[in-house]
Order: sequence, then structure tokens, then C-alpha cells
Amino acid sequence: MRSNRKPEFRFPGFTGDWEERKLGNVLKEHNELTKGDIYPIATSSRKGLFLQTEYFDGRRSGIDETLTFHLVPVNYITYRHMSDDSIFHFNKNVMGTPVLVSKEYPVFTTNEEANDEFILRKLNYSADFSSFSHMQKKGGTRVRLYYKTLQTYKLLLPSVEEQTQIGNFFKQIDDTISLHKQELTTLKKTKEGFLQKMFPKGGETVPEVRFPGFTGDWEQRKLKEYVGNVISDGDWIEKEHIHDAGEYRIVQTGNLGLGVYLDKPRHAKYLNQDSFYKLKANEIFPGDILVSRLAEPAGRTIILPKISSKMVTAVDVMVVRPSGCFDSYFFMTEMNSPKLLKEISNQVSGTSHKRISRKNLEKIPLSIPSIEEQIKIGNFFKQLDDAIALHQRELDALIETKKAFLQKMFA
Repeated sequence: MRSNRKPEFRFPGFTGDWEERKLGNVLKEHNELTKGDIYPIATSSRKGLFLQTEYFDGRRSGIDETLTFHLVPVNYITYRHMSDDSIFHFNKNVMGTPVLVSKEYPVFTTNEEANDEFILRKLNYSADFSSFSHMQKKGGTRVRLYYKTLQTYKLLLPSVEEQTQIGNFFKQIDDTISLHKQELTTLKKTKEGFLQKMFPKGGETVPEVRFPGFTGDWEQRKLKEYVGNVISDGDWIEKEHIHDAGEYRIVQTGNLGLGVYLDKPRHAKYLNQDSFYKLKANEIFPGDILVSRLAEPAGRTIILPKISSKMVTAVDVMVVRPSGCFDSYFFMTEMNSPKLLKEISNQVSGTSHKRISRKNLEKIPLSIPSIEEQIKIGNFFKQLDDAIALHQRELDALIETKKAFLQKMFA
């Protein structure tokens, strides 16, 4: 029996303990089978319920529509009953039409004693259900959560009225999160479109789209010639100067490109080992441009932010110091364009430690307009990137807010 039978936070007007119930007592199973040519076929995943034509970016091969499927009516819930890691995700059909899923996937809704939005979030986000699902692993690599097992899960339930308030509250948060995700996706696709149109395609000397007043061909220059100020590898720096209390902070490559590690450097745990004494590095300054030489993806480029700490880089980062011949944001945008990243990735070599050599990186060809046009293009993409970053921060804040309320509003 649980000792804590009340949530930390409640809506006004609700008091008293929540009641422990078996989930099966408040669910209604829907076990309707139908042929696959009547309604759209869907896939239930951890990211949501999607039509297979959308989830697989086109019609999935091998689907036999003469087979029978489970029907998921509008507003009913389904889930994939197998998992490799004991995590299961439940999805509600809000597509406005019945859909079909594998007949192995259970389909259900709630009865009059429970609110489906409340139950949905309890199953997807509560720690006690996660613990319940992990207990189903009986050996082997896959875990199966059959409907009859799901029914045995015990949970604390308030009145239907309080469940409805809580369920509607989280639905509003989820709808807002979904809207922000859509807007973020739209902005990113908009940027991708402009990257293709505002830089010359392979073999061409002018872009498809230009700001008014600019004409003439763009020049083709190699990275080293264009920049004219690529810094060579730096000196060895003693280990004691590169940790939390030291003089320097590290800028290092990661699997997703470059990252600035100031408070807790990425390599701090290695730097504290007696066997690791020195780090070959460059001292760098705010406004310097950093280009990753490591794969995944090689060529990822950032402009160093204005920060007070002294900074160094490992040898897998190439440092470019701006001069008057180019606009930093234009340079970073072109370097991060799909065209350039693909060209750079073709130059990556190595086995366990894949990277592009400094010599080959300096040979990468760039398309260069006048400095005035560079500034226009750089400012345009900076505005887009700022908008994307703002939407991402707002989305991250919403997700964290949701997590906090989930912890406080479920007993």
C-alpha cells in the first residue's frame, strides 16, 4: 500500500486521498478486426501515431492489405506491445478517422470512471508505470506487454472530475509543444530551402536567388586562399591549466559537431588521469571561427561567442581568424550548408579516428561574392538562426515545464 496518496500540487477545490485501482477496472478493450483496404494503415511509435505513408515517407513495401488489422476508432488508444528496452508508448487516435494497426497491438479506451487524457499521461510519463513495465522482462531481448498484463497495473486515481482537469491541462501543454515543434520544423525547412537557392549549385557561378542590386559571378576560392589566416597547431599546454579551476577552458569537437565546454570541460575526467599530462592546443579568442576536422560531421563550423574565459582547442579543431575580406556569418553559413558538409565528408579518412586532414580542409572550394553581398546574406541567415534558436529555447522550456508538473500533479 502506498503511503503518499495525494499529489504535491492540485487544482483548487479538490481534496482527499486518491484511490488505488487496477487499470483493467477503468478500461474498455476494443477488439475489432477488419481488412487492410478499408481504412488507412498506421504505425504506433514513440513519437506518436502516424499513417504509414507518412512515417515511412511513402507506401511501405510488403504490406498485405488482404490481411486483418486491429481497428482503432477515433479517440481510442493503442500501443506497440513489444519493446527492446521495456519502454512502451501509448498513442491516442486524433486523426479524425479510424485507422488500422497490427492485430498484435491492443486497442482500448476508458470507461466512465476514468479520463482518457489522464490515463494516457499516467502510462506514458509516470515513474511507477515505467517500473511496472520493466518488471515484465522475463528474459530474452524483447519485452512483451500484453493487454491482460496491462490490466493488472495498479495506480492511484482521483475523482473523474479531477482527472479531467489534469488531463485537459496536459493536453493543452502537449498541443502547445506540438505547435512549437511544427513551427520549428517549418523554420528549419525554410532555412534549408534558402541555403539551396542563395548559394550557387555545383558548376554554377551565381545563385538562384539574390538580394536586389547584386550582379556578377561569384569567385571560386579555396578555403586557405579565401581566409588567408588559418592558424597552425599550437603549443602543448600543461594539464593543470585546463580544468575547472585552471586558466583555460576547452572548445572541443563532439559527435554532433563543435561544442563550447566552459564550466565542465568535456575532457575533464581524462585530464585528471595521471597518464594524461598535456593537450596540444591553440589559444583562441571571441570572434574566431572554428571548423571541426572530426567526422560526424566534419566541417561543422561555429563562431566563438564573446566570453571572458581564455580558451583552447584540441588539434581536431581548425581555427580561422577573420580578416576584412569576408563576413564571418556568411562563411559559417556556407561551411554548414549541406553542399559543403557533403563535400568535406567525402575527404574524411581514417579507421577508428576519422577526420579530414588540415591540408585537405584548406583545399575545400568556396563560392565568394563581394563583401557587401556576403554581409547581406550573413545577416539574413543570422536572423533565421536566431528565430530557430528562440523557438528551440521556448520548446525546451515548455518540455521542462511539463516534466515539472508531471512530477507534482500525479500521486
